[in-house]
Amino acid sequence: MISKASPVWPLICPDLTRQPFIPIGMRNRKALRSRNNYSHGMHQPAASSDGEAIRFRLAWADAVSRLSPLMLNRHGEGLLSVFSRVKIDDADLPDVDAADIKPSDRPALIKELASACRISAGHVRKSELDKIIGWLGELLGLDSLDQAIVSLFARVNLFEEWQELLDVLPGNRGCHLTPAAMAPIVGATPNAVDRRLHISAPICVGGLVDRDPDGEFSAANYLLRIARSGARSKAQLVRTLMPRSSRSSLLWMDFDHLGVPREIAEKLVSSGEAVSILLYGPPGTGKTEFARLLASRAGAHALFAGEADDSGREPHRRERLAHLMTLRAITRGDQKHLIVMDEADDVLLLDPEERGHRSKLWLNNLVESGARPTIWIINEPRRLEESIVRRMDLAIEFPKPSQSVRERIVRRHIRKQRLKLSDDTVAQLASLPAAPAILASAVRGAKRAGGSDCEVLAIGNELVSAVSGRRPSPYRFHKVYDPALSVADVDLAALGCQLNRAGKLGWSLLLSGPSGTGKSAFARHLADQLGMEVIEKRGSDLLNPFVGGTEQLMAEAFHEAARSGAMLLIDEADDFLANRAEAGRSWERSMVNEMLRQMEGLRYPFVATTNHAAILDPASQRRFTLRVAFQTLDAQRALDLFERYFSIEYPVELAPPLDQTPGDFAVVAARANLLAVKEAPVLAKWLREEAEARGPVVRPIGF
Repeated sequence: MISKASPVWPLICPDLTRQPFIPIGMRNRKALRSRNNYSHGMHQPAASSDGEAIRFRLAWADAVSRLSPLMLNRHGEGLLSVFSRVKIDDADLPDVDAADIKPSDRPALIKELASACRISAGHVRKSELDKIIGWLGELLGLDSLDQAIVSLFARVNLFEEWQELLDVLPGNRGCHLTPAAMAPIVGATPNAVDRRLHISAPICVGGLVDRDPDGEFSAANYLLRIARSGARSKAQLVRTLMPRSSRSSLLWMDFDHLGVPREIAEKLVSSGEAVSILLYGPPGTGKTEFARLLASRAGAHALFAGEADDSGREPHRRERLAHLMTLRAITRGDQKHLIVMDEADDVLLLDPEERGHRSKLWLNNLVESGARPTIWIINEPRRLEESIVRRMDLAIEFPKPSQSVRERIVRRHIRKQRLKLSDDTVAQLASLPAAPAILASAVRGAKRAGGSDCEVLAIGNELVSAVSGRRPSPYRFHKVYDPALSVADVDLAALGCQLNRAGKLGWSLLLSGPSGTGKSAFARHLADQLGMEVIEKRGSDLLNPFVGGTEQLMAEAFHEAARSGAMLLIDEADDFLANRAEAGRSWERSMVNEMLRQMEGLRYPFVATTNHAAILDPASQRRFTLRVAFQTLDAQRALDLFERYFSIEYPVELAPPLDQTPGDFAVVAARANLLAVKEAPVLAKWLREEAEARGPVVRPIGF
C-alpha cells in the first residue's frame, strides 16, 4: 500500500471525484457500440463490481510492470487516468488526478500504484466471469494463456475500462484488439498471442473470436452470450451449450420410401466414426425428424447447432458456426451425441463478406474435420460447391412420401389431436400435393377451429395454395375400374396381369384414342395393380414461357417419379411429342428431344396419353415399350354401362348407342343427378349429343 511517507504521496489528489466501475451496457458510448454491435440487447454477467474492479486493477498492474520507463513516461497520463476511474470499496488505495502529476513523476507513481494493487488484492477470489471462462476452458481444452486471452476479449466488450486500458497501452490499433495490444495484459509476447489466435488454434476453432480480413480480432457474439449466461456451475454451462432436442414425432417406417440410403445412414452413424451426412429436399419432408430418429437408433442424443440465441432470436452465420465448433470440441471422443446442423444452407454457402478469411478450403475442412458424426440439413443442394458435396460420406434426398405414408402420418396426427375424421377426409387430406409437415399443420389448425372434416380440408387446401401458388386439383374419389368396359386393340385385363407378373418396372406405355375412352383410368388401374402411386402431370404443370423452362420441369417430373418410386402419367402428351419435322421454333424441337432423353433408361413406369396419335413425332412412338389404341364402345358395352350408371334399361325403341365412351356416361350421369332427370329417352338423347360433339370417329381398317 502507498503510505503517507511515500515520496509519491504528495502527488496524489484526495479530492478527485472517484467514478464507480460501471459495465459498458450502462453507459452511452456510441463509439464502442459502433465498434462492436454484438453488445446490443445482451445482459451483463452476474459478477460483483468489486470483484471485477480488483481484476481490472491487477491487470492494470501487470500491464504497466512490463512497460519500460520510456513507455511509462509516454503513456503515463492515460494509464493514471484509467486507473483513477475504478473504485474498490474498502480498498486502501487513494485516487489520483493524472492532470496534476508532473510528467517526470508519473513513472514512479505508476510503479508504486502497481505494487500497491498487488498487495491490496491479496487473496482475490474468482469472479463469476472467471468461473464461466474457466469451465469453458475445461470443456474446450484451453490452457491458462488461452483463458486469459478469452477473458480479455470478453471484458473489453463487457466493461468500458478494459477498452480504455487497451487504448492507452502501446501497440493499440484503434478500436480493435491486436496481439501487440493484448500481450502486456495477458503476460505474453505478441508472437505468443498471435499463435493462440491462429485460425486452427483452440480459441478460433471453438468459435470464440472473430478475425477480420485485416488481421484484427474481436470477441464473437457467441463468446459474449456465454459470458452473460449467468451459469452457476459447469453442469449448468454444459446444459446451456448442449440443449437436448425433442423426440421425433415420426417412426422409422415413415421413411421406408428412402430405401437403402436409410439403412446406410444408420450404419454410418452407429459406427461412431467422424462421418458427414447430407440430408436435402423440400421443406417439411421430414429431414429434421429423420435426424432425430437416426440419433435415437444409434443410442445417441441429437445436438442441434446454432438454432437460436439466448433471447430466442435467430443467430447469424458466425454464431452458428461458433456453436457447431464448440459442440465438436465438447463431444470429441463422446459416443453419446450426434451433431445436427439444421438449415445449413447459410453455413455451407460461402458468404461474400467472409471471403477475406474464409475459403472453399476452409469449408471443405469444416465438413471433414468433425470428430463426431455430423448431419447437415439443407433444402436446395444445387448451390453447394461440388467440393463440399464430394466430401460428404452420404447424401440422401427426401422426396414427398407416398400416399400411403402420408395417410399413415395424417392418421397419427389425428389421433394425437383426438379428432374424429372420416376415411374420405383422411384420404383427401393425404392426397394433397404437400409435405407431411403441411398436413400436420392442417390437422392442428382444424383442432383449434373446431375439428370438423370440412375445416381440416379447407385449411389443408389453403396451405397448399399458399406454398405452391395455385389451387390443388380436386380430389378423385377412387372408383373400381373394369377393363372389360373399355375397348382397345389389346386385352386390357390380360395386359395388366402380364405387366404385374413381369416384375420389371422400367417400361413406357402410350395410350391413344378419343377423349373419354378410359386411357387415364386404365393407367391408374395399372398403378393400383402394381401397388404404386401415380404422379400425374398436365400441360399446365410442365409448360414454361422461358427458354429451357419446359425442359427443366419435364426433367424434374421424371426425377420426382423416380425418387418416389411412382408411375409418371402425362396427360395430353401430344403437347410435348409433336412431330419435329413440322416444328417452326427451336424450343418446340428441344422439348421433344428432352422427353425422348428422359424416356431412356427408365426405372419406373411412364404412361402418356394422347387424343391425336397421328401428330406425334415418329421417333417418339418408337420409344414407347408398348402402345395401346383405345376405341369407342361397342353397342353391348354401351348398353351395360347405361344400366350400370342409370339403373334402368336402354329404350328398346331407340337405336343402340354407337361411338360412345365411358366418359360420355360419366358426364351425362352427373348432369342427370344435378337436374334430377331419370327418363331413359332424355338420357339417351344426351349421350348421342356427347358423341356428336366429339366429331366423327376414325375407326381402324380391318375385320
